[in-house]
This record gives sequence, structure tokens and C-alpha cells, in this order.
Amino acid sequence: MRQRLRALRFRRRWGFAPPPPWSDWVGYEALLEELDRHGIARVEGDLLEIGVLLGGGTAKLCGWAARRAPAKRVVAVDVFDPAFDPTTTAEGWAMPDLYRAALRGRDQRAVFDEVTRGCGNLVVVAGDSAEVPIPADRLAFAFVDGSHVPDDVRTDFETAWSRLQPGGIAAFHDYGANLPALTQALHERIGAHAGEIARVWTRDPALLFVQRGKGARPAAPASSST
Repeated sequence: MRQRLRALRFRRRWGFAPPPPWSDWVGYEALLEELDRHGIARVEGDLLEIGVLLGGGTAKLCGWAARRAPAKRVVAVDVFDPAFDPTTTAEGWAMPDLYRAALRGRDQRAVFDEVTRGCGNLVVVAGDSAEVPIPADRLAFAFVDGSHVPDDVRTDFETAWSRLQPGGIAAFHDYGANLPALTQALHERIGAHAGEIARVWTRDPALLFVQRGKGARPAAPASSST
């Protein structure tokens, strides 16, 4: 009964049925609220998600875009390999162990495809976000929750920021939590782009938001969309 009530509240608030509760580890409602609050539907460009895990968050982004900004696509990038990220948390938890526990022997891509079935505005890119072409030259929003290796975090920041349009927002997970090297990497990138940033803020759960200034035009991405 409690789960049904949550699903009804979600549908009433967002206009679409939620994915299974277990499929969203972050709580993407916080992201959707920021998208609405900052008028991202009116900002030029698509939505990018780096790191999808079980697909529940992807489904929520797709549902939001379908109703608020039907011309926007959701580009989701993931290696679909739970062992890819070797990072260990400050408490000693290895990311591959956490991901395998969540999957319970299931294939990550198969779970993701099932959870996002019916998302007609979804473009999936399977591969390392540092290497694969990103089929979107302009972004209104990007959410990065892929590899937690600091160098990968820096690369993903640049991938998103180089495409982010004025007024657009890039968000990052695990900021200020139990991955201090990730937090430091984000501080470095924010400092490097300080002159282009309008606002930086945080909110639970461990989310960092960075908004591009409306007078700051992004440089052309290193690789064009295909």
C-alpha cells in the first residue's frame, strides 16, 4: 500500500508512472525539481546522463523531457560493465561489489533496457564516456555519475561543460560524500571554469549543481555528434 501511494504521488507530481523504486539509487526527483526550478525546458540542447546503473533515473529524465520539453533527447552513456570502476569508498566499499550486489546476478544492460522500455526519446551510447562520441553538441542539462576515478571525473566534467549552453546546468553525484578524491577533482574543474559559472549549489543526496552563466558561450566540442 505504501509503495502504491508513493507511485500515485509521483504520477500526480510528474505526470508519468515511476520506474521500480530499486532502479534509482540517487533519487532523481531532486534533479527533476532543479530542472523545473531553473527553466531547463527552455534552454537549448539535450539532456546527457553519464552513468546509468539500473536505469530508473534515466527513465525519470526521459519522462520529464517527454512532458516538459518534447524536442529534447536523453543521451545515456555507460560501459554496462559493473567491474569497470575500481574506486573504493572511504569506508572500504569497492564500487564493483556494490554494483554486483545491486544487480544480483542479472546483466546490467538487460536490466537497464527493461526499466527504460518505452522511452522513445532515449539515445543509448554503450562505451567509456572518455572515448565514445557523444551524439549531442548542445546540452541543456548533464548529470554525471559514472566512473568515480578522479581523472575520469575531470574528463566527464569537460565533456559536459564543453557542450553546456548558457543557463544550462551540470550536476554531479557523490559530491562531499565518501569519495574525497572525487570532490577534489570537481573543485579543480570548477576553479578552472570559474569565469564561466553563474552559480554553484548543493542539495541532498550528495548532489552538486553548476550553472553556466548566460553570457558564457561554450567552446565547440572536441568531437561533433554523429
